[in-house]
Amino acid sequence: MNDAFERAVAFQRELDRRRAEVTIRATHGTAHLTPSLPRVYDLNAFVVDRGTSAGAEELIAEADPILGSHGLAHRKITIDDDLGRGVEPGFRNAGWQIVEHVVMPHVRPAPALDLARVEEIDPEELVPVWHAGMGREDLDADTVDQLVRAQLARREHTHVRYFATRVDGRPASYCELFSDGATGQIESVMTDPELRGRGLGRLVVAGALAASKAVHDFTFLVADANDWPKELYRKLGFEDAGTMYRFLLPARP
Repeated sequence: MNDAFERAVAFQRELDRRRAEVTIRATHGTAHLTPSLPRVYDLNAFVVDRGTSAGAEELIAEADPILGSHGLAHRKITIDDDLGRGVEPGFRNAGWQIVEHVVMPHVRPAPALDLARVEEIDPEELVPVWHAGMGREDLDADTVDQLVRAQLARREHTHVRYFATRVDGRPASYCELFSDGATGQIESVMTDPELRGRGLGRLVVAGALAASKAVHDFTFLVADANDWPKELYRKLGFEDAGTMYRFLLPARP
């Protein structure tokens, strides 16, 4: 595991720890749980220790009673090393969803862009944007409410700044910048579907990157390994450093 990937994993795991209402140790990992927000899967997961040797069936059997005992209807297991690739077939055969996230530290100079349209905004201004975006995903009202509450609650556990570009006075593209004082993570990059193709996402990431590099010696983001935005990030100077694996069995409707 290279130093950049190690640092990004440590940053995310520390944030998971601080955000959790309940932390439970087990043989192969730690469950970080927030039972008050059961629909927010990212806040309710079993995080496998790096360097662990175990199979999918063993990990599922370990995580299942922990999440179940706290009233959680879904199951989520995260793996941040090569074990993830090894157990992927077992999770797939068991009917779990599999997402690969590529960790991308910023390592090359970003191209010169006019960032005059990028501004730092108050998160409350994004609340209606979050509601609208999540509503397009066909989520029920309770799930949307919990996801928005989780977004706002991030500020209780780490320093978060919000950057956006506007169209007709309203936020059209935005992202978050997490900070622990030395490391910055650009997260939640979103653009209104009706306004995509205008370079707004590129601008807002570049603006957050400039703000991050002004105060941090390390900036990274995490992208879906099988989706197109990672190509945009590479053009801004981010490069692949390693893969995180997320295994999910959603709650049944």
